[in-house]
Amino acid sequence: MVDIADVAIVGAGLAGTGAAAVLARKGMRVVLIDSHEIYPRCFKAEKIEPDQADLLRKLGLLAGVVPYASRIHEVTSARNGRVIRVLRLEQYGIFYQDIVKGVREQLPTSVVWKTARVRDIAAGPEISHVRLMGGETIAARLVVLACGTGGSLQADLGLSKRMIHAAHSLSIGFNIERDDGQAFPFDSLSYYPAGSEAQTAFLTLFPIRDVMRANLFVYRAPQEQWVSEFRKDPDTVLARALPGLPQVTGTFRVTSKVEICPIDLYSVEAPVRPGLVLIGDTYQSVCPTTGTGLSKVLTDVDVLVECVPEWLATRGMGAEKIARYYDEPRR
Repeated sequence: MVDIADVAIVGAGLAGTGAAAVLARKGMRVVLIDSHEIYPRCFKAEKIEPDQADLLRKLGLLAGVVPYASRIHEVTSARNGRVIRVLRLEQYGIFYQDIVKGVREQLPTSVVWKTARVRDIAAGPEISHVRLMGGETIAARLVVLACGTGGSLQADLGLSKRMIHAAHSLSIGFNIERDDGQAFPFDSLSYYPAGSEAQTAFLTLFPIRDVMRANLFVYRAPQEQWVSEFRKDPDTVLARALPGLPQVTGTFRVTSKVEICPIDLYSVEAPVRPGLVLIGDTYQSVCPTTGTGLSKVLTDVDVLVECVPEWLATRGMGAEKIARYYDEPRR
C-alpha cells in the first residue's frame, strides 16, 4: 500500500498520460498505471487536426509532440480525378504511438509510474483502491479509467456498453509510393468517391516521417470478400474503388502491410460511479470518418483536469461530483 494519491489513472495512452501530465502540473499527486513501459505500435488516429492541435496547445502538450510529427500546411480535396479546393491549415501526420511517446516524455517527475496490469478496482465515495497483479494496492481519492476499448475491467466494475452500431466501418492504413519515384504533387490529399456504390467514405494521404501514409475509410464488415481481396491486392481493389485517383496523385503502389481496424460505435451505460471516471475510448467511441476521435479524447482530458482540482478541494468523491464531468456540454 502506498500513501493515498489524489488520482490513480489506469491506462497510459493519450487520454491517461495527458491527464496525468496536466494534473501533476497542477500539483495533484498522480499514479499512472500501464502494462507497457513503451507504448506499442498501434494503428489509430494518425493525423492531428487543427482543433486537436489547439487542444494539445491549451493543455501544454503540443510542443512535446511536434518533434515526432510531420507538419501539413495545405490539404487538397479532390473527386472524379479533379481538384475541388485547397485549404491552408495546421495539421500534423504522426503515428499514434509517437503521440503517446511525446506526451509521456512531458510527465512531471512527481508522477508515480507503475508498469503493471490491474487485477481489480474497488471504487468508492471516499477512498478507492486499485489492486495490481503483483499484489500491490494503490489507494486514491479518484480513479480514472483510460484503458481503451479492450480488457475486462469495465465488466468487473459492472459497467456495460450500449452498442450503437457494431461493425460500423473499417479504417485501413498503408504506405504508398509513386511509380516514378517523384514526390506527390500535394502536401496532403482528401479524395472522395463519385458515389455511394463503392461504400467508401474517403481516402486521405499525408506525410509521416519519410513516407506517404494512406488512411482509407469504408463502410464494410470485416468478413466481406472485398476486405480479403484488399489485403491480398490493395492496388487493384483501390483502383476499382477510386478510379480517378491517379489523375491527381500520379500512378502509385502500396508499399507496406495493410492494417485494418474494425470500428464499433458504443457508449457505456450509466457510467456515473462514486470515485470513478471513464475517459476517451473507455467511455465512448466515435466514427473515424468524422476526424473527431482525438477531439473527443482531448476534450475529455480538458474537462477532467478542470473538474478534479475542484473535486479535491472538498471531502469525498460521490456520484454528484462525478456527474458534473459527464454533464459538461463540451463533451
